[in-house]
Amino acid sequence: MKMQCLMAGILFSTLVLAGCQSAPDGDVDSILAKMRKAMDPGDATANITTQVITSHLNTPQAKDAEMVVEVKYPSKMRIKAESKDAMFMKGYDGKTGWEFSTKKGLREIKGKELDNMKFQIVFLSPKEKARQIFESITLAGEETVNRKPCYKLVCKPMPAYSMEPMNIYVDKKTYFIAKTEEIHNGPKDEPIEMTRYFMDYKKTDGVYFPMKIISEANGNIIECIVTSIEWNVDLSDTAFDMPDEIK
Repeated sequence: MKMQCLMAGILFSTLVLAGCQSAPDGDVDSILAKMRKAMDPGDATANITTQVITSHLNTPQAKDAEMVVEVKYPSKMRIKAESKDAMFMKGYDGKTGWEFSTKKGLREIKGKELDNMKFQIVFLSPKEKARQIFESITLAGEETVNRKPCYKLVCKPMPAYSMEPMNIYVDKKTYFIAKTEEIHNGPKDEPIEMTRYFMDYKKTDGVYFPMKIISEANGNIIECIVTSIEWNVDLSDTAFDMPDEIK
């Protein structure tokens, strides 16, 4: 597995579920309401327009890499990861998806892979509600994650995102997300199974966010340490444009 295959959704956001007001299936309503209160106690996400997350990465392929994820709501995202040996970029300008790496050059993102990317953007958005991006949310019992009892939520994305159902594990004590299990589509629509663990939640401008994320896919592991989170940064639309070489 190449490093870039793990980049697409490594910073899974806890915000969209925290912003949910209602959902079907028994106790899901109360769980989502408590998640909202735990992660955004003062409704700080109401006025968010942009999000910039800077992280330090360690992977078997790239030691001491840095990654910056920029999102401009509702429909623009750019990811840039750099190590001493390579650089990787991925973006969506609201119409076209693209990817660049120093080893493989440029390519346009299409099909189910692009649908997945659009899902990541709406999932990062604090303004989206779960009922708008998930066809259903089901409480599927409880499981232990890192010795902590958790609720297991099975969330089925809307058909437009071409995503398989994902499992989200919610800490019963803190109501923070502890773990996710997802299936993404790669460049040739090959399935990529990914498991992520979320730790060390801290408050940033009123919003709690996991400062350490461990991702595993096909035996490859990325440790992501968030070093800064900025909200409402002035981001130009042109920053998300696809490179001229693709045009």
